[in-house]
Amino acid sequence: MKPEIGQPQKTVTPYQSALAARFEQLQELLRDFPGIREKPQRRGLTYRYNDRIAFVLTRKPRIILLEMKLPEFVADEVLRLSYVRPHKSTRLARTGWVAVAVRAETPLDRVGELVLRSYDFRIELGIPS
Repeated sequence: MKPEIGQPQKTVTPYQSALAARFEQLQELLRDFPGIREKPQRRGLTYRYNDRIAFVLTRKPRIILLEMKLPEFVADEVLRLSYVRPHKSTRLARTGWVAVAVRAETPLDRVGELVLRSYDFRIELGIPS
C-alpha cells in the first residue's frame, strides 16, 4: 500500500525495535509478581499492588521510564547510579519515588533487582528498613 501524498513514511530504527522489545520484557517482568494488576494509562501503564500504585511504566522515543517508590535509604543509594534520577515531581521525590531510565541495552536483571527493593515489596515480605 502506497503512503498518502504529503504523508512522510515512518521508519523504525533497529534501536526503536530493541526498545519496544525491552518494553514488552519489562511488562512481563512486572506482571509476573504476585498481586500486581496492570492498568493502561494515557502515556503508559500503571501497576497496582494492594490497591496502591507501585510502578509506572512509560515509553518515550529514546528511553523507557520506570517510576517506583523505594525506601528512603534505598532511594539514597540508587540515586548514585547513572540511570536513576529523582522523580520529576518534587513532592513525589521527597517520598522516595525515583525514575529509572531503561535503555534497550540496560540489563533486565538490574531492573529486576531494583523492583525487588521497592517499598511495597519490602513491606509485604517483612524486610526491615
